[in-house]
Amino acid sequence: MTDFWMPHLAFTLLAFLLLARFGRSRPLQAGKLFTCLLLSLVPLQGISLALQLRTYIGDLSISSLVLLAWATLSRFGLAPVSSQDRLASLALFAGLAVLLYPAALGLSYSDPYQLGYEPRPMLLVMGLLCLVLIIQRSWLGAVALVLATLAFVLRLNASENYWDYLIDPLLAFYSLGALLSAALGWLLARRRAALVSDIRTTA
Repeated sequence: MTDFWMPHLAFTLLAFLLLARFGRSRPLQAGKLFTCLLLSLVPLQGISLALQLRTYIGDLSISSLVLLAWATLSRFGLAPVSSQDRLASLALFAGLAVLLYPAALGLSYSDPYQLGYEPRPMLLVMGLLCLVLIIQRSWLGAVALVLATLAFVLRLNASENYWDYLIDPLLAFYSLGALLSAALGWLLARRRAALVSDIRTTA
């Protein structure tokens, strides 16, 4: 069952968010969302567009689907996340990516992926991280962790590894890229402020 609905959900949300900027009325947004769902079912070379996309990007994690769903719902009136909430969530997933993928690429002797098959220690750590996010009012990351863990417990994904519910390569690249972009923006802003301060001092 998950092999059917998860690729179609991922395709629908990704396609909608690419088109969401064109027109802002809710009826138009709803029409585009429904159209994207129909497009996900269109067959191409014997399989649907959603499954075609899946062959290129693989299965998205539950965390990715939560973030995509939150971004989609914000187009229908849900309050967007604050910049602090967004950065905290991105830092969380970037940290998970740095922990997992270097080992997966053979750049480390440890194998954290194996922990995902018997993830009791991971569940404890994620529970503590979730508590920290809730205390900081970083709801996006907290909701993503809770739903990813719940989906793992209920085995809503085909995978039996907890990591596959938490993180995927697309989310890893996006989180690392967004954090790098935010850091560069912060450095440029500080440099600009320093230049303005020097000009005022010499004036």
